[in-house]
Amino acid sequence: MLMIARKGPSTGIREGHDAIYTTGPESGIVSGMHRLISIVLILTLLNPLLMPLAVSDELPTLGGSGLLAEQQEEEIGQRVLVQLRRNAPLLSDPVLTEYLENTLYQIIPHAPMEDRSISIVAIDDPSLNAFAVPGNVVGVHAGLFLSAQSEHEFAAVMAHEIAHLSQRHYARRLEQQERSTPLTIAGILAGIILTAATGSQAGIATIAGTQALAIDTMLRHSRAHEQEADRLGLELLAEAGYDPAGMPAMFERMLRQARLQGNRPPEYLSTHPLTESRVSDTRARVKDYRDQESYGEDLAYHLVRNRLRVRYTNDLGNAEGLFRQQFEKSEGQARAAARYGLAYTLIEAGRPDEAIPHLEALLADNEGYIIYAAELGRALRESGDHRKAITLLEKHLERNPGNLTLSRTLADTHMEANDPDRAARLYERIAQEYGDDPTLWKDLAEAHGRAGNVIEVHRARGERSLLLGDPRVAVREFRQALDRAGSSHTRIEVLRERLEEANRRLSRLGDRRPRAGNG
Repeated sequence: MLMIARKGPSTGIREGHDAIYTTGPESGIVSGMHRLISIVLILTLLNPLLMPLAVSDELPTLGGSGLLAEQQEEEIGQRVLVQLRRNAPLLSDPVLTEYLENTLYQIIPHAPMEDRSISIVAIDDPSLNAFAVPGNVVGVHAGLFLSAQSEHEFAAVMAHEIAHLSQRHYARRLEQQERSTPLTIAGILAGIILTAATGSQAGIATIAGTQALAIDTMLRHSRAHEQEADRLGLELLAEAGYDPAGMPAMFERMLRQARLQGNRPPEYLSTHPLTESRVSDTRARVKDYRDQESYGEDLAYHLVRNRLRVRYTNDLGNAEGLFRQQFEKSEGQARAAARYGLAYTLIEAGRPDEAIPHLEALLADNEGYIIYAAELGRALRESGDHRKAITLLEKHLERNPGNLTLSRTLADTHMEANDPDRAARLYERIAQEYGDDPTLWKDLAEAHGRAGNVIEVHRARGERSLLLGDPRVAVREFRQALDRAGSSHTRIEVLRERLEEANRRLSRLGDRRPRAGNG
């Protein structure tokens, strides 16, 4: 599960920038689309009694005050995050986390936004989709990496979504919708979550009556909004150093995919209507931004993309064969990207010993790519050489303090080496930057549990419960931690502050009836 909300970019998966030749589509690796949301999620979303952040059972109708207030946008964003954490298939991968952060925080400084803090979620789904909702929440289906053949095409979708947020298109659509069919916050959340996780057509079909039509109308961007987002998105791409031509190229790719899929087009198009005229318009406007120098390709994008291609393959043997062929026939950085894909495939196939020489060669050629060191550490760990893995990872973490990928890999290695104390210390440091990841708090609780730190187990469970929108469980966990805190003044003060926060959130629920929790 990946969930981040940060003020600036991470240290990245590399120390420098490199170019790579763009490879073509590899349809033999990617599996077909699948649906991962069940009817249980739908019922959870539509039943106010089961919505953890509902202010009361009688959710108010929005409207009457012009554009959606910033406070309401923030509330919707927080509720969306909670529901995604609880119900959607989120992808926890530090390499992906850092790449998404770096991409967005190259674009965001150029956007006309007052609040530039962004919460990013990665959906574990190979379909082509991305979304942005009030409260500055940006979501990306992993399948976007599979469809976009270059970093410029990928960044084009990100810039388009940031443009929607900066222009407050959601709030403007909501104001228009209120004139015909008022919506409750519960209905809005239902539409957002279902669209984020499954695409609007699959989700909207489950919502009965006029609310379904209202939500469907609300979620669809108008053509005017799409054009506005296209034009601003092109500006953002150019100012961030990406090739603006990536936008019409990605649009053309979507249209081709839509034609091939017939009545099952990419989910992204269900809320972002795409026409030939939009493609033509963006293609013509590219001339206004593009300079004469050629735009390179970032190797990091293709490393992340190959990583995900392996994740969604139905046949690791086929993936190994394709990467091996590309590695043997390619040169330069295209060869490096293929070699990394091959090594990653070998690890996933349970053959880390065969992956180690490839990763050692990659790291020898370019020590600036942190991803090589982290993957080599993982391969050494999987092969049983914990000591060598730890030495390597500590060396590179010393050179790149605070790097998420190295820190996570090292902490996981300490756990496998039966050293939960060191693992817990690393997880704690990671939590200072990435404290909104429930998976991290779960791992931290496990590390403290294996180390016998009962107080910290309860604290970690409490933090996780808050992220999952379950303050009742959080209150219980923080109280249990306080009961065992002894005379440590600092620890008591921290736990009291967290308990007060949990109680504040519980009081906002307006429902104090006992229910099961996720602690």
